[in-house]
Amino acid sequence: MIKKGLLTILVLVLFTNLISAQKHNVVNASIALRNEEYVDAKKYIDEAYKTESTSNDAKMWNYRSQIYLQIALNEADLDKNAVFKATEAHLKCLQTDKKGRVIVRKWTAKEDVLAGTVQCGYKLFNKAIEEYNSGNYKSSLKHYDAIFEIIPFDTEDQLKRGNITKETILYNSFFSSKKMKDNVKSKELLQQLIDINFNDPAIFVHMSNIFIEEGKTDKALEYLALGRESFEEDQGLINTEINLYIQLGRTSELIGKLGEAIALDEENELLYFNRGTIYDQEGDIDNAEKDYLTALTLNPSAFGANYNLGALYFNQGVETKNKASDTDNNSLYKKLNKEADAVFAKALPYLETAHELNAEDKNTLLSLKQLYYLNSDYAKSEEMKKLIAELK
Repeated sequence: MIKKGLLTILVLVLFTNLISAQKHNVVNASIALRNEEYVDAKKYIDEAYKTESTSNDAKMWNYRSQIYLQIALNEADLDKNAVFKATEAHLKCLQTDKKGRVIVRKWTAKEDVLAGTVQCGYKLFNKAIEEYNSGNYKSSLKHYDAIFEIIPFDTEDQLKRGNITKETILYNSFFSSKKMKDNVKSKELLQQLIDINFNDPAIFVHMSNIFIEEGKTDKALEYLALGRESFEEDQGLINTEINLYIQLGRTSELIGKLGEAIALDEENELLYFNRGTIYDQEGDIDNAEKDYLTALTLNPSAFGANYNLGALYFNQGVETKNKASDTDNNSLYKKLNKEADAVFAKALPYLETAHELNAEDKNTLLSLKQLYYLNSDYAKSEEMKKLIAELK
């Protein structure tokens, strides 16, 4: 018969041996990691992770972070969730004690833990792109979302230098949710971008398109108007808004609004430019020309007005050229060609000014290439052709 005191001692010995065995798992994991034996390292650290006595041990987290980061970077087939486990472990390692010191300081310097955390961020971002390109949009979103916990620890902007920011993550996440046709998530992501003043007018167009899809045209117009407050000269926003008003048969309403705004602010060239663009798209060439010219009187260096007026004249010239080609009357042919050449001559200085203001605008280069060719200035036409090729 075993005495009670002896039984207690035996239980304590067994319990102590069990704890010791689990701590040996952490030691064995560290040795396997040092030897780059990732299969064994994973086995030992997983056993320590699952056991209560070591599941929240700082030393366990220290080696788990390093093991799973190496698996994520070099042996991803061992665990498809390795980067998430590595991220979790690194964030655990960055927890601090009462004195503000990281809990793993005995084994790894804070700087090294931070470096590993940044590596997790890069791996998550690249994997998110890879998943998106493979059509795994839900997984892509999951990877992007995990980076948000890392960003606050990127104190030296290492992720930022790789263009991994809150803004880019939100924007990329939007494209994943868009592919999933998840309008609720898409609107949530776009609204976050709008709230932090993301510098891309396309977010307002995307938001507008979602509301159009949902049949909420007033909300669509509301967001386009909001976008133009921040990006007054963006042609994409302007054209999207105008096209929507045209589709809704409400063009006169928009022209009326712009007319009222001009009456209150006659020196605002953008108002004339916007109204001119509407007239232009509706085929009201005379009023479009007047508004573009007024806008340029107020601001001769406005790219949009220079390009649009040059394009207006250019298109007029092409139309007249086509009429000349369609006639069998020789005298009318000569007359129309002369008229076309005169209109092309009017277009040239505006398009050249537009090119000076924005040397990389492809539409301007394409127009100038054709215009120089029509004017038999083949050298300049070839120059524009080369510039276009350099943009690709």
